[in-house]
Amino acid sequence: MLRKIMFCLIILVVTVSSTLAAPAPNRNWEREIKSDVKGFDGKVGIYAKNLVTGRAIDYNENAVFPTASTSKLVVALATYKYLYPQAPTEKRYLYDTDIQYMMTVSDNPSFYELLDEIAANDPAALSKVTRDLGLRKTQIHSQEAKKKYNYQSVTTPYEMAKVFGAINTGKYLGKEKSQIMKDQLANTIFRDEIPRHMQVKVMHKVGQLDNILCDTGIVDDGKDQILISFYTITDRPAEYASNFIADTSAKLYNALRRK
Repeated sequence: MLRKIMFCLIILVVTVSSTLAAPAPNRNWEREIKSDVKGFDGKVGIYAKNLVTGRAIDYNENAVFPTASTSKLVVALATYKYLYPQAPTEKRYLYDTDIQYMMTVSDNPSFYELLDEIAANDPAALSKVTRDLGLRKTQIHSQEAKKKYNYQSVTTPYEMAKVFGAINTGKYLGKEKSQIMKDQLANTIFRDEIPRHMQVKVMHKVGQLDNILCDTGIVDDGKDQILISFYTITDRPAEYASNFIADTSAKLYNALRRK
């Protein structure tokens, strides 16, 4: 009896995974996504794009959300772009280590250490990054954002997608540092949101704070690169938002990939 139950459970898991991650040409993925988004209990914003074909799917992509830990992407860029070139060897080691911990385990002490370094060495570095990348609504560790939104760091799904895209192309930081960050983002300890149903490489940065859950990343199957930037706010348990991001990301991947 136990063996029969285990067999049924395995079949169920395989069925669910294949439904989400495997190609199903007869399904209207965009219609499903639209229906799912409308049914979400809370606020949601999505920007997704096939970086090869240019095709995109978006919803509420310009709405402002607290960044949660996705702000660590901007802090890493500011550190590498504006602090690292002038830093002595021991400081470079500190910066490399802090960025690694931020990208792989979302380490908060490393984040605050780098914020202190930015404040001491180039207080404008964060705003320089947002200016460089053309981010009009993104503010990182900003008192102005705190007054307006009650959070120090805010962004939009579209603008955080631009941040991740800048890391991916390597044009902003150069190939070496960009590749280091990409390798770290592909090897995080977090696998619950965008990567959950994926059977291919995923680089991503998740964020969670209060009733906010978000994830931004790239699904790379060797043929297509699907950029997904996903932000949610809900009073439901965190598992609700996590499942929604994971399931909808798989549908976005199927909708945008080339069959």
